[in-house]
Amino acid sequence: MDSGLSEYKDLFVETGKEYLKSLNDALLVLEKDPADKDAIGTIFRNAHSLKGQSAAMGYEKTGFLCHAVEDVFFEIKEGHMKTTPELADLLFTAFDELDKSVAHIDETGEEIDLSAQAEALKKLTGVKTTGADKSVREPEAAPVAAEPAAGPAAESAAEEPVATKEPAVEEPTPPAAEAAPTNQPAIKIKTIPVKTEQLDEMLSLLEELMVYRLVLKQLVHESGNIKLENYMDQTKKIISALQFQIMSVRAVPVKMVFDHFPRAVRDLAREENKEIELVVEGEDLELDRTIVERLDEPLTHLIRNAASHGIDKSGVIRLSARREKDYAVVEVADNGLGVDWEAVAKKAKVETRDPAELKKLLFSGISTSQTVTQVSGRGVGLEVVKKTIEEFGGSIDVSSETGHGTTFIVRLPLTLAVMKALLVRVSQERYAITTSSVDRTVKVPIEHIQKSGGQEVFILEQAEIPLIRLVQKLHPSDVPDETQTQDVLVVIVTIGDERVGLVVDDIIEASEIIIKPVPAILRGNAAFAGATILGDGQSALILNPQGLL
Repeated sequence: MDSGLSEYKDLFVETGKEYLKSLNDALLVLEKDPADKDAIGTIFRNAHSLKGQSAAMGYEKTGFLCHAVEDVFFEIKEGHMKTTPELADLLFTAFDELDKSVAHIDETGEEIDLSAQAEALKKLTGVKTTGADKSVREPEAAPVAAEPAAGPAAESAAEEPVATKEPAVEEPTPPAAEAAPTNQPAIKIKTIPVKTEQLDEMLSLLEELMVYRLVLKQLVHESGNIKLENYMDQTKKIISALQFQIMSVRAVPVKMVFDHFPRAVRDLAREENKEIELVVEGEDLELDRTIVERLDEPLTHLIRNAASHGIDKSGVIRLSARREKDYAVVEVADNGLGVDWEAVAKKAKVETRDPAELKKLLFSGISTSQTVTQVSGRGVGLEVVKKTIEEFGGSIDVSSETGHGTTFIVRLPLTLAVMKALLVRVSQERYAITTSSVDRTVKVPIEHIQKSGGQEVFILEQAEIPLIRLVQKLHPSDVPDETQTQDVLVVIVTIGDERVGLVVDDIIEASEIIIKPVPAILRGNAAFAGATILGDGQSALILNPQGLL
């Protein structure tokens, strides 16, 4: 690449990714309907555009492969070839290699060798590429996938080489150092590119600002100065508005992850020799960029699981996203065979048929598959999914009936930075419980607490609510020796479809908290989802209700 063009590399990479996404999407459409002229035109135009930009930047290998792709679709447009599954496989491989080349350019500034893919496409079309914008068909060559020609016109056409000359792409050039004044109106720039590192730095500064706001709020309250309290209220409103704007800028649609799954499912279906349709819903739901980035791996596991274990010979996988309260819910559902719970129990060598226990076993790393393939069968997938989702404050549940399909329900926080929480006291320590998981708080008379199968429960709305005494979990040395005779304060939290009561010593207040990582010494402890700084400058741990079970 010319050193004078290096400043345009980022723009090339971004537009290149957009072209490649469009190429993949259009080929998926074309594979289902080989006569779709819009899809053919889209691929032809995008391959041509990416070829031109690659040539302008000096990436000749990338441009050469794009030109070979362009030749294929010229032949398809002219009716010399048709899109077959085998041709689609070859084209998808070419798109993958182009994607790798663009990624390598992004990382190192250098492209990769793409000659093997270009030669494979040239062999398929029978076209000899002689330059950046010229292709010639050899007299004896014919497209591998060509339909038989008919009539005298076809015979005369075969007598001479077919030359296709595409118009040269006019590439934008840097503006002259001194431009002549014109009467044109001033350019209004409505959008500008912002590096993600800058967004992360803005978030870090916001977090610090909010911590100091909490400390200042405490000091103002202690001073009793009414005028200061009024200024503090105005400051809070401005910081809240700033927080909303920064979080809005950081939010991206889950479509950024969802978009590559149609291609992934198509490849899995080919690999497993199945007919699988993917239905995507709610892809416009926006989440914090950090969550969307980390969502790719667990969703890939779940979709591969559905394709390999769920769908038998043909079926539908449904990927959907929606918002519920302060959480996002992402579901991966299939109409396949469902989970064989008997096989799960047998594999784990247990007698239990309790649904909750069987679900835990399913996520513990066991596999009921009889064979190990590149797609599945090792038993680590769901365990990894659960661990990854819980690492960023989410939870996962499964609903399945043997023979009637499976649905995995993933609940995720909308952001990893700032959340509303309920501050509680257990023994002498303060803890935070995010309000998105809180159903309600109640005071339970001691005489209403019963034992069921060795577990403390109480009845609420004709349902048994199991109780977890947090002092026993978090501060076992502080558990009183004598039998408790007082009423208990209970925070009822929702975990999947279940409700659990957390017994606390005091409920302090509801407040916004800044979510920080769990201290290194406590990492791996499922009871904690993070840490935060309180208004008095002291830290508090954020509880993970699911990890307390």
